[in-house]
Amino acid sequence: MITEEHIKEGLSRAYALAIGHNAGMNCSLGFEFDYKLDGCYREVETLPDGTRSDSGFQIDFQLKASKNVEVRDREIVYDLDVRNYNHLSKTKVGIPRILILLKLPENPEEWLHVCEENTILRNCAWWCDLKGMANSNNSETRRIYIPRKQILTPDTLIQLMNRVSEGDDLSA
Repeated sequence: MITEEHIKEGLSRAYALAIGHNAGMNCSLGFEFDYKLDGCYREVETLPDGTRSDSGFQIDFQLKASKNVEVRDREIVYDLDVRNYNHLSKTKVGIPRILILLKLPENPEEWLHVCEENTILRNCAWWCDLKGMANSNNSETRRIYIPRKQILTPDTLIQLMNRVSEGDDLSA
């Protein structure tokens, strides 16, 4: 049996793919070498002749899945590894990048439920753009706060990609 960490990673990857594909985007998970990004979403456009083409607009992402996510009235609180935080907070990047944080129930038996009527992956994932946040000198983690309204859904992902294609910052 694989480790619990690998199971959580696999579930976060499944969530990211499901959201991206349902939003009508091309999704890629993993790169040949791991440099703190787990995948990307790429916009697909319909051309005048009805064919489809990659538009060239993209959002990179880093995935995290955890039971240690605090849900407050207006925000999500999570202690992110400081190396990942500093990587995601860089201001000089060619492609916008987001953190996708999947909250899982405390009991692993509740993470996934499958029956004939539905497949349920619990709970949900939030997204955040850390670009421009102050670099952290912490040795292990940096606490981040994500507005609770930033649930990653197909509609949200489409809105984010629209911002990218219009040249806007994701955090705007």
